[in-house]
Amino acid sequence: MLEALSANEIAVSGLRAQRIRMDIIANNLANVSTTRTEGGGGAFRRQMVLMRGESVGRSGPRNEGGVQVKRIVSDMSPLRPVYDPSHPDANDDGFVEYPNIDVAVEMVDLISAQRAYEANIAVIANGKRMKQQALRIIEK
Repeated sequence: MLEALSANEIAVSGLRAQRIRMDIIANNLANVSTTRTEGGGGAFRRQMVLMRGESVGRSGPRNEGGVQVKRIVSDMSPLRPVYDPSHPDANDDGFVEYPNIDVAVEMVDLISAQRAYEANIAVIANGKRMKQQALRIIEK
């Protein structure tokens, strides 16, 4: 018989996934001006986290439920050209390709990930309170 995931385990999987999402957003922000990646591979490309949610009532291995990070992908939208002929990475026309990172979009994504993280913490805290209240009722 398959054992069901608890609300706590589901919330913990959400915490892990949102933490990875926040780490990727922080990496994007740190590389907003990176015009050359390791090995000379061109400008840094924005990264995004793809998540997969698993149904609570599904069948399969117990440790795969909740939220899982499916993979981290690079955003293949166009890079941002900036005219700067004195830059060492400028092309023959004097343009430098900067990462396809919009700081405003990253900040909105970061706030969203932070709120989701806080919501998962609230689920864990409320579950703990419910268990404590149930113990108090049993003791009476």
